[in-house]
Amino acid sequence: MRSLVAWIICVLGFGAVTAFANPTDALALQQRLVSVFEQNRAAVVRVKGAYVGPDVDDKKQVMLRVGTGFFISKEGHVLVSASRAAGAERVWVEYEGKSYATEPVGHDRLTNISVLKVLEPPKEFSIIPIDTSVARPSVGSIAVAITCPLDFDPSPSMGIFTGSEKKLGNQLFPTEYIRTSISVEAGQGGCPILDINGRFIGMTVASVPDLDASYCLPAAALARVRDDLLFSGHVIHSWMGFEVRSHLNLDDSQGVILSKVIEGAPAEEAGLLEGDHLLSISGREISDVSDVPGAIFFTRANQFSSILVKRGEEELEFSVKTLPRPEKDTVLSSAVVVPVDAEAKELQTGSEE
Repeated sequence: MRSLVAWIICVLGFGAVTAFANPTDALALQQRLVSVFEQNRAAVVRVKGAYVGPDVDDKKQVMLRVGTGFFISKEGHVLVSASRAAGAERVWVEYEGKSYATEPVGHDRLTNISVLKVLEPPKEFSIIPIDTSVARPSVGSIAVAITCPLDFDPSPSMGIFTGSEKKLGNQLFPTEYIRTSISVEAGQGGCPILDINGRFIGMTVASVPDLDASYCLPAAALARVRDDLLFSGHVIHSWMGFEVRSHLNLDDSQGVILSKVIEGAPAEEAGLLEGDHLLSISGREISDVSDVPGAIFFTRANQFSSILVKRGEEELEFSVKTLPRPEKDTVLSSAVVVPVDAEAKELQTGSEE
């Protein structure tokens, strides 16, 4: 018990010393973690995707990518990483020692999310509901992942929520990500992340190797992707046709201005001009360049979105009818943050192990 108390103190920091100095408190936390795992383990599956590679010595090579997924509907829909499913020759899931064939519902490479449909689901399994009303976890609070590492059964991993970022260095994310201290390697990519109360927080979509950490896509953003994939099989990210840059305001605060408005784009047709000071997009405040992709992420293509700008001393509101984002503009990546598909095995054709 003493070792458990010491470990908890190490994880939660110096401020937790008083709270968990009592072994009874440590035991209560341990029981809470066990409960979160037991309540959600029956929703978690291992996912395997077979990718055909170039022939070697006249033998077809198959690359196997292994990850974690989880059921989100009683109809057998499963969320997995697109890096485990998109472009695969065949994808299947393993649940309680049995393999189940799947068919793709849709993939979104931008957020690294795929939805699969298990053709003949198990008779009994659980789902993890995606509740978009759950509050963002506080930095330093406990994070719990349920993963399928290597060929092991679903297993819990514990860490902490370490931050929320919209960018890494100069690279912007498509929307805000939640960072955790949980490493996702060796078949763990795509796992669900929950808080200490068992509430779903997000799904891992990228690893940060230098920190032994990971990023997860928050529930609200994940629900937006899930809904599009279930409805149409793909996500149509919206586009307004302007570029932005940081701007230092007269009061020394940071602002964002339109550095370019593309000719013929929705922004130009709505009346936006180069040099306009961007204040908000669909009610989401813009104070930094990194706020822009996330605000646009939650807009819908072919629908009208409100854009508030300041032009001179006057605040103006424009209604912009967005278009689907051009394919060449869909990739936002980082050289440091990598998709959770680093591990893979080369196989001979027909093998699944």
